[in-house]
Amino acid sequence: MKSVLFADDAVLVQSDNNLGKLQNSINRKMTKVVDWLTANKLSLSISKTKYVLITSKHVNTESFAIYANGNRIERSLIDKYLGVIVDEKLTWKDHCKQLCSTISKHVGLMYKLKHYVNNQALRMFCCITA
Repeated sequence: MKSVLFADDAVLVQSDNNLGKLQNSINRKMTKVVDWLTANKLSLSISKTKYVLITSKHVNTESFAIYANGNRIERSLIDKYLGVIVDEKLTWKDHCKQLCSTISKHVGLMYKLKHYVNNQALRMFCCITA
C-alpha cells in the first residue's frame, strides 16, 4: 500500500487485478493502519474517511467493502483531494466542470473590473485568485 501525505490529509493507494484479493489486502492493511494510529495516540475519523474504487472493468463492485476498526468505510463515486476531483472511472468530467466554472467566474469579474482599474491591478487580481 502506498501512502500520499499532505498536512493532515492522507491517501492510501492499493491496486490489484483481482477484486477479492484487493479487498482482503486492503482490510488487512487497514487493521495495521488503525493499530499504528492507536499506538501513536492518534485516531481515524471514520465519518470523514472515504474510498474511491477505480476500475475500468465492468465488474460487480456492490459487495466490495473496506472496514477500519470494525466500522465500514463509506464508498464514494467521486472525491476531491488537494483541489483535484477524481471519479471512479477517471473521466475527469467533474474536475473539468468545476475548473470551467471557476475560470468563468474569474473571467467575468475581470471583465467587469477592467472598466474601473488599470491593467496592473487586473494582473494582481489574476495572481491573487489563481
